[in-house]
Formats: sequence, structure tokens, C-alpha cells
Amino acid sequence: MTGLTEHDLTVDARLLYHEATARGVHVTILGNHTFLMRKQGVQWYVHGSRTSLQSSIGYTVSKKKHVTKAILAQEHVPTANWVTIKTADDLDQLTRLTFPLVVKPSNGKGGRHVVVGVSTPEEVARLYERFEPKIDKEEGIFLLAEEMLCGHEYRILCVDYTFVGATYRKPAHVVGDGYSSIQALVEAKNAHPWRGAGHAQPLTRLSIDDTVQAVLHAQGYTVTTVPAEGVEVYLRRTANLSMGGEPWNVTHQMCAENIALCEHIARVCDLNTIGIDLMCSSLSLPIQQQPRAGVIEINSAPALRMHHFPVHGDSINAAGKILDMVLTHLGLA
Repeated sequence: MTGLTEHDLTVDARLLYHEATARGVHVTILGNHTFLMRKQGVQWYVHGSRTSLQSSIGYTVSKKKHVTKAILAQEHVPTANWVTIKTADDLDQLTRLTFPLVVKPSNGKGGRHVVVGVSTPEEVARLYERFEPKIDKEEGIFLLAEEMLCGHEYRILCVDYTFVGATYRKPAHVVGDGYSSIQALVEAKNAHPWRGAGHAQPLTRLSIDDTVQAVLHAQGYTVTTVPAEGVEVYLRRTANLSMGGEPWNVTHQMCAENIALCEHIARVCDLNTIGIDLMCSSLSLPIQQQPRAGVIEINSAPALRMHHFPVHGDSINAAGKILDMVLTHLGLA
């Protein structure tokens, strides 16, 4: 026995745990986000939002960003132009791209080590030098450099290859009140009961690190700056919830063409549960018709908390959709 209880689970795991037990499913907790589930003599595993029904090939595709992008390009799905950087010689390929760029590890997740707005080849070269000790070509670990897409960042959730919901992810930010410093505004925002460390709560606590300091500097601020009332100050350029971003439910904005496209992506990437990160100006227009719009990447174990706990809009029972899929496919519905 692990000795873990529901209180040790991540917020996503707690959502699945409560959804399952409410349906008469017996749950054995194996880790803070891993379960063995049983019902009527049938058992299956859950790890994050992945289940035993998920394709191992789809999982591999999602973990290798360059493979994902190749599949998307083959299927004529809009995505940013990119090059892979495995050796110093590959830096010559940057001439194929239009700056500014996004540079990130091929196996990264949660927005970590993603550098947005890289403006020169020399800056890419410096990033490569810092990352070079981690490169493992056999394991598919290297750098990707890609052109920047334009618009807002959205997360699309499909379960059983079917569209479930769309979330606008607003990057970590604070709003000035005219008398508090940015540091104080961060501390006040972190006092909200929804915010906690890592994935323990519906929202992740804001932190101030070197990346945040650089983003503030680019806007002409420091942590001691007192923004005017109503002024939004962004702390990061990426919108991941794990970096303090906020979710807004915008499911109603999705047009039929974008829904069909996302369901197609789920199938060609062989993922019955998938989170698709889109960058576009509007979800109400087909992204193929929008300049510099496209798919950023896909996720094989998409976070559920953003759909259950949006800052704006109604909650979507994403955990329930996953249990619906599993119980139906196993003949237990």
C-alpha cells in the first residue's frame, strides 16, 4: 500500500478520483496522480488524464514535438515553420525562418525552458550553447526553433476524438491599483484560495524569477514599480497554467470548422484524449483563414483543472467526459 489518500493527490487527480467513486468505481491510489480503477471485475489504469485506452504511439508522437509538427504539416494543419537544432551546424538553417522566433526543447512540457521573441541568430546560438549538454539525438532531445504565431493562446480539449471545450489561457499578470508595487500585487493575487504550489490547487501560485524580471524589464518595469489603476502588467509571455496563467472558458466561440479540425488532429495523432494548443486571433473563424495562426503543440495528458475551474465562464466536467469514454469502451456504462 502506498499510504496515500485523496488529500495527497494533484487537483486533476482529485477530480478524476471523485468522479470515479461517485460512479461506483473502486479506486486504488498508486501515486499522487496515478490510479488503478476497477468496476464489475474489469480494471484499468489512469495516469494524469491518460488512461489504459490511450495509444502508446499517440503518446510518443506527443512527446516528440518535431514528430508532431511533421504530422501536422503532412495533414495540412497550420503550424509554425520550424527547424531542428541538433548540432552547431544546424544553426545555419535559421536562414529559412523569419524572426522573431520561439526556441524550446523538443521534449519540454509545461512551458518550461521556452524562450519567446528571440530576435537574432546570435541569441539562438547562445541558447544552443547553454542547452547543448542536454542534447541526446538518440532520445530525440534537442532544440526546436520556430516562427512566432500571432494572436491569443487557446487550449482545446477533445475526449474520445470529440470536441469537449475551449479555454483561453491568459498569461500570468497583475492589474495595478495605483498604490501597490508589482511585488505586492503578486503577493495579493497569491493569497487567493484557488492558488497553490505546482498542481495542488486549481491555479498555480505566481512566482518572480529571472524570466519574470526580464519580461518586466522589457515593459519598463521592476518589481518595485507601482502601476497605475487598471493597468495590466504581464509577468510571462507564455500562458501555461503551471506558470501562473489563468483559464477562461470560451467553448461557445469555437466555429464548426475549427471543431472539425481539432477532432481531425486527435485522430491523426492517435490520441483519444488530447489537449491542442492553438494560437489565433479568433476561434470563431477557421484558423486556415487567419494569418500566422496555427497549432503550437499537442498534449497527451491535458490538464483538467482549467476546464473545471475557469476564472471566467462555466465549468466543464472534463473528468466526467474521460470516465464516460472509458466506461463506454469497456462496456460498463
